[in-house]
Amino acid sequence: MTGTHNPLVPGLQTLDLPPGYDSGDDVLNAFYVPALQRAVDYARSVGYFRSSSLSVAARGLSRFVNGGGTMRLLCGVELRDEDAQALQGKATLDGPLAQRLAEGLATTSDIDRRRIEVLAWLVKQGRLEVRVAVPVDADGQPLPGRENNPYFHEKVGILRDAAGDGVAFQGSVNESATAWTRNFESFSVYTSWDGTAAHFSFWASRFEQRWDGEVPGFRVYPLPEAAEKALLGHAPDSVPGERDPEEPPPVGEPSTVARFLQIAPRLPWATEIAEATIGVRLFPHQRQNVARLAGLYPRSWLVADEVGLGKTVSAGMSLRRLLLNGEVRKALILAPANVCRQWQDELFEKFALWVPRLDQGKIFGAHSDDVRSAGPNPYAEHPVLLASSHLARRPDQQKLLLAAAPYDLLVVDEAHHARRQHGNEDRYRPSRLLELLDTVNRQNAARAMWLLTATPLQTAAVELVDLLRQTGLTGALADEHAFVRFYRELGKPDDKGIAWAWLAEQIRRTPDMPRTEAEEALAADIVRRLGPVRAEIVFRFGRDGVAAEQRLQEIGVAGRQALKEWLRALGPVGQYVARHSRATLKAYRQRGLISENLAERDVRPHVVDLHPDEQQLYDDLEALIDRLLEAHGKRRGAGFVLTVYRRRLTSSWAAIHRTLLKRLHNEETLLDQTVLEEDTADDLDDDGLGGVKDTDAVPLTAKDLEEMRTYADRIAQVQDGKFAALERHLDEARGDGRSVIVFTQFTDTLDSLRDRLHQRYRSRLATFTGDGGRVFRENEGWIHVSKRDLVEAVRARSVTVLLATDAASEGLNLQTCSYLINYDMPWNPMRVEQRIGRVDRLGQVRDTIAVRNFFIEGTVEEEVYRALASRIDMFSGIVGGLQPILGAVEGTFRDVFRAPVSERAQARKASVQALVELAESNPGADLPLGADEDPYPILQPEPSPVTLADLREVVIERLGAVLDEPGRPVTTDPSRASRDPESWIALATYGHPRLDMALAKRAAGAAPASVVLAEDGLTGPAVAVRSDTVPPRPAQALADIDALGPSVNRTEAEALAESILARAALARRARYEAVGQRNKADAREKLRRRFADLVRAVLADAAAAGRAAGTTTEPGLLWLDLKGEANALRYIDAFRQRLGLEKGPFLRPDGDEDRRLDEDEWARRRYVYGEQLKALGAEIQRLDA
Repeated sequence: MTGTHNPLVPGLQTLDLPPGYDSGDDVLNAFYVPALQRAVDYARSVGYFRSSSLSVAARGLSRFVNGGGTMRLLCGVELRDEDAQALQGKATLDGPLAQRLAEGLATTSDIDRRRIEVLAWLVKQGRLEVRVAVPVDADGQPLPGRENNPYFHEKVGILRDAAGDGVAFQGSVNESATAWTRNFESFSVYTSWDGTAAHFSFWASRFEQRWDGEVPGFRVYPLPEAAEKALLGHAPDSVPGERDPEEPPPVGEPSTVARFLQIAPRLPWATEIAEATIGVRLFPHQRQNVARLAGLYPRSWLVADEVGLGKTVSAGMSLRRLLLNGEVRKALILAPANVCRQWQDELFEKFALWVPRLDQGKIFGAHSDDVRSAGPNPYAEHPVLLASSHLARRPDQQKLLLAAAPYDLLVVDEAHHARRQHGNEDRYRPSRLLELLDTVNRQNAARAMWLLTATPLQTAAVELVDLLRQTGLTGALADEHAFVRFYRELGKPDDKGIAWAWLAEQIRRTPDMPRTEAEEALAADIVRRLGPVRAEIVFRFGRDGVAAEQRLQEIGVAGRQALKEWLRALGPVGQYVARHSRATLKAYRQRGLISENLAERDVRPHVVDLHPDEQQLYDDLEALIDRLLEAHGKRRGAGFVLTVYRRRLTSSWAAIHRTLLKRLHNEETLLDQTVLEEDTADDLDDDGLGGVKDTDAVPLTAKDLEEMRTYADRIAQVQDGKFAALERHLDEARGDGRSVIVFTQFTDTLDSLRDRLHQRYRSRLATFTGDGGRVFRENEGWIHVSKRDLVEAVRARSVTVLLATDAASEGLNLQTCSYLINYDMPWNPMRVEQRIGRVDRLGQVRDTIAVRNFFIEGTVEEEVYRALASRIDMFSGIVGGLQPILGAVEGTFRDVFRAPVSERAQARKASVQALVELAESNPGADLPLGADEDPYPILQPEPSPVTLADLREVVIERLGAVLDEPGRPVTTDPSRASRDPESWIALATYGHPRLDMALAKRAAGAAPASVVLAEDGLTGPAVAVRSDTVPPRPAQALADIDALGPSVNRTEAEALAESILARAALARRARYEAVGQRNKADAREKLRRRFADLVRAVLADAAAAGRAAGTTTEPGLLWLDLKGEANALRYIDAFRQRLGLEKGPFLRPDGDEDRRLDEDEWARRRYVYGEQLKALGAEIQRLDA
């Protein structure tokens, strides 16, 4: 082996090698060229020593020439009778045979000739040795080429790089002139570093045996001197070119092509480039979302698509588009801790975005090796960052996050966690996450905000309103009572019962937003239905000063229906929410917009009837947990810890057994918000508790431990009716030919199920947890596999039973699984919906999905879910107005188990009854969260100026850029991109950091006169205009750059480019200014509300102080007294005037006639109020500036 290992030179391990190739693949560019670029040693055996065979052996060899490596070539030779006789007893080949071999180099093919020149050059440089294998009989005598005589047909190649890594390929590589054109050929690929290493070693050793003459039935000779001289006669005078003759010739001047690729994402007509350069293909509803999020940036949005409809896909594609076109340069993504890694995986694998993740004081890059300390302020250090929303809401982290502002974009996943702590009371007590968003808005710390949640309305309408305020809702309908009434009025079936005048007033008091394509499409439909005159009355309703009653008479019945539609479009949900449901998908499928299958659901409970000994043990353990709650319930985190214990008991005997054993061995368990992978720890987080150790929260006495030891022994002997039920359901699914996914909340439960099912299912059983996927292989046991490979195994039905924790409820698409078992039931029904969403996806192979929910008879879980199932269709997939009901379920469980044991039965009865009454009243029915169709037009994708195929062909093949590096391979197949450490591979596309460097390196130099390339700054719009046409025209795609001719119209081309660029820049600025003005109006409205709240508090306290001192309590006089204050309160009237507020509403008497405030406390509060007003004044000044 030659060459010295240079760690900066990519080796063979960086290649993305499939198990094999056939003639349907672009084998030259996919295999030979990249492999030979990296190799320093090449051993090859071929069937014939003739031009066509040698040409095939030399495919891509031009890329090998400059690497300094050596090659060995072993060829077969076909003997005639006279050749066999002449070779009797000779050690070398000569005579007529040698001459005939030399003549075999003659060719009329230019491709063969050029490749033979490469071989000849290597021979001339002493870097290629050729040997030939001659067939012999048992006595070692040469055999002529007859039908029954052997012939050397072996087709094997062995490549090694400077690091010693190797690749072997073996198969039917036909060396005839028609190979890879008309004949079907195939070969397998093996490497020295993965599971095929044994195959590599076999073929590498086999070649060495052949080379050394250890070939049964053959004798190996050096290449005859005459043939070698003939070959050297083809050697060129200089080094052959780097490109193989079959590689497509470069078209387009390289630096111009590279420059065009640099600016292409910022071209005005490049809206599809984000999608066209990755593998994700959007469904119509996702296309509508991207049109809103990216197309209307910097407007803020609440993305409320139902579970399973791909909110992260919409957000990821929108983020990619904005990063590529330069509109977003600094972005922060906040997601719950248990899905942060899944977010990072999806951003990398689906959207080619290398986003670092902040976790436990470290930064985890896109590659598993990229881990380092977070630094003093990671939010400031990384332009695009992913962090846990649980982390970001901590006070110390909030300070860092805000210090790194402003952000171009803030994305918050599972945004329903940003809610009031008590949604059913008027007092505003935000959770820490909602408090963070309030501060971000107040400080203008983010230009745009995307809030993602399938359940924006958990228990009360005020939660939805609070989220919409974050996205910009202001004016009359920002009041939750007005918000609810607005939609209830529009929902009344009788137009005569609608308070039209009230609706008109709300519209008048709501700031107007620029029309989007959704409003334009609806407006066009209304004009078509009503005519332009009546339609204009509808559009101006509430804003033209004319009484509502008069306008209603003018538009008639059809006009009133259109008006209701228009008011919904102008309402808060229409303006700030992107919402789609399963009903949306069904409507789109009926219209032919979606062809993929959309299955129905068959959801049934399975109530497990425990054996008597099981039931007794279950009751005893539940009683133990209750006693511990009575003893320690007031300790920090005790309620949370015992809730975990209780749910592990309900999950499986294995889960609670593991808990008991850990306590008996005095092992601490740190429980935090990720333990149950759901909302259980939210209350803890808002109390600032963070992680909780169960040994601290629930200390145990010697008696407790002895009792636990007894229970642990009993568990080891108890029957398991739940597992028996699982086996019956697996048999049922198997009998129907269905693949099954079994969900559980706990890995201990999963591990137990895996061990018990393994002997029966063997390699058809797999698991997926937060640690990734595992499959069983007979010779290797349980091994890690990438998420991609696991999904493929399920798709191919090599895996038919998948055991999963809730880590699989995000990011896995398993349309080939059609039988789902919830082995334990989360307290939050939306978690169940997320589980079902993994299999109930577009393209589900079955028309019906079976969902089986396991309950233990007599438990609170069984009673609650049974009570709801009798009144609502809970898991039908249509969540919509059920959100307030589903959002209350988890609270019901908590209320029951937090009640003292003596009151547990009554609390259980009351809580379940309250939930039933809520279900019967259905408070979410009137709220607009389930429209069948989105009015936003579904635009057909425009051609992209650059595609993924373009990048592969141009960047890698034409420009010769090497994007991979040691340990960091790249692929041009989107389905192979993966962050799994065992199979890490990046997509070679926009977003890859080395692509930017490669293009920058090759884009140096001025563009030719035949094209105008211009841009509005480094991140603004860009334009490309051809000056070689009359008239000049935009360069719409890479093909335009390749087709450039001589310039004939440079001046007009420059003028056109300037015009296009100016229009694009103006359109972008207009978007920004419209949103900026709206945001400014929103900020002023919020300042007005805060000022009003402050003034009312000041006057109320002044009145209380006046009562205590026996002086005035009259608001007007108190107002005048404030002018004599020594602090900022003296300017309170000036602030009022500056904010445009009337004085009258503040001068109403205080309603609390009994409240008193002593002089010292009043003095302290006056100072605090003065400081608050001073800070408020500074905000007003900044806003006006």
